[in-house]
Amino acid sequence: MPYFATENKKGTQIVSITDYESKSILYTNNNVQNLQGVKLKIPRTSIYKISVTTNHLFDRQCKFILKCVPDSEAPASFSRNVAWMTKQDTSFLISYTDKKTNASFEAVALQTPINHYLNGGLNATFSTGKSRITFPITLPANTVEWYYTFAATRNKANVQATKDQMKLFSTLSKMLAGGGPLSIALNMLGQPPGADYCDVYLLPTEYFQAFERKEEQKWKYIAEGTRLNVMSGVVKVNSCCNQGTYFLGFKNPSPSYGLEIMIEVVAIVEKATMERVQVKTPLTVKTIKVPVFTTN
Repeated sequence: MPYFATENKKGTQIVSITDYESKSILYTNNNVQNLQGVKLKIPRTSIYKISVTTNHLFDRQCKFILKCVPDSEAPASFSRNVAWMTKQDTSFLISYTDKKTNASFEAVALQTPINHYLNGGLNATFSTGKSRITFPITLPANTVEWYYTFAATRNKANVQATKDQMKLFSTLSKMLAGGGPLSIALNMLGQPPGADYCDVYLLPTEYFQAFERKEEQKWKYIAEGTRLNVMSGVVKVNSCCNQGTYFLGFKNPSPSYGLEIMIEVVAIVEKATMERVQVKTPLTVKTIKVPVFTTN
């Protein structure tokens, strides 16, 4: 029960009582000369702020008495003493970012089984056709590794049967269904049959034209994805070259005999599940005083 009065009866004051923590208003009166006989029901145990502001131009002297009547269930030892405690108040910058919560992998076909004919080196120079060819490999976003399988033969009658045995995409898809890329072993992918030798180069984009033009001093290859003097194979690329565009360059090393080459290319792409999360970054730290109950 608050009692309030001023020595100078003229003029009015503004009196308000608010919950310090929740800022909810328990009582307010903008035209007070005196308070007497006002009873306020306190909704909860908390610290309350009593504010008195004069509407008068000059200083006022007042008398304020507050009487607290405890609830019947309140313990006798309950303390009503309040003191100021100093603590650190930190201001934060709130931002949001995407956090990966789960990941799965899928096989993406970059080149279905296809065949091309390469002429012998001398025949390509003095007659028609090419002894070299390049295939562009544009990798999807989030590629973690990629594979290509190839075979070479002079016998055109074997081309379709060899292409039919190229099951790189379906085999990788089945393996990924049972786990991630770590579960894939090259010896489980199945190497297609080859009968004659060829060279396969993994080329950065800036070198594929020099490779095709046989400007030998003007192009370089990447060793990880390159295979020389082989009939067939399955090649895995994962230590480099997982984004952007590259070229696979095929070369017929024979000067006189033509060659059919067959190729299939598959990428392993990560599909991440993202969650929007809040990030709090400290900006400023200042010292403030807050009221607290004391035991004394």
